[in-house]
Amino acid sequence: MRIFVHAAMLSFALAAAAAPEARAADADDLTRFQNSGACPKCDLRRADIKDIKAEKANLERAMMRDVDAKNLMIPFANLKKADMRRADLEKAVLRGADLSKANLAGADLEKANLQDADLSRADLSEADLEKVDMARAKLTKAVLKSVQAKRANFAGADLSEAEMTRIRLERSDLTGANLVGAKLKHADLERANFSGADLTDANLEGAHLTRANLAGAKLVDARLEDALLRLANLAGADLTDASGLDQEMLDAACGDAKTKLPGKLTVPMCEDQ
Repeated sequence: MRIFVHAAMLSFALAAAAAPEARAADADDLTRFQNSGACPKCDLRRADIKDIKAEKANLERAMMRDVDAKNLMIPFANLKKADMRRADLEKAVLRGADLSKANLAGADLEKANLQDADLSRADLSEADLEKVDMARAKLTKAVLKSVQAKRANFAGADLSEAEMTRIRLERSDLTGANLVGAKLKHADLERANFSGADLTDANLEGAHLTRANLAGAKLVDARLEDALLRLANLAGADLTDASGLDQEMLDAACGDAKTKLPGKLTVPMCEDQ
């Protein structure tokens, strides 16, 4: 029995010795970024880079996992395929940056400025986007599963075919946004503003749309099974061939003479119409 215990302890010690150590940023890479802003493929993991200013920085494919980048100001930066998992980017300025195919899973982007940024095919799963400004940003086929995005600005953004299951967009602005084919199953969209947005073929099954503004929105072929439309504004909305709608759902919403509905369904008039 004693021999067995000693052997087990020896095996554990050998395994611990063989395990790779958690790495920190490469000192030379960090210095290079701080001095020039050009550091493609560099290793900045867990580095303190907050408050740095470097317009048009080149960090393509950089390892930036767990960085402290609060107030980082790198507008128009090249961050293609950068690994930024769990990065703290609160209030960072990434306006016009190229973050296509970047990994931002679990990142903190609260109050960050990503206006006009390219996040196509980026992974933002479980990221904190509360009060983020992504006006006119490109998020085509981006992954935003279980994202916290209350009071965010996505006005004019391209979210076509984005994976947004269980996203929280309460009181967010999606005016004129492109959400064609977006997956919004079980999303919390309470009081969100989708006026003039294109939700053609979007999946809104089980979505919470209480008091959402869908005035003038296009919802042709949208899937709305088990969606909650209580007090939603459908004035001028086009729901032609939308599936999952029933009269009970629509009785809790409101619309106007320009609202287009499938079949013989009707909707009460909004009070201000």
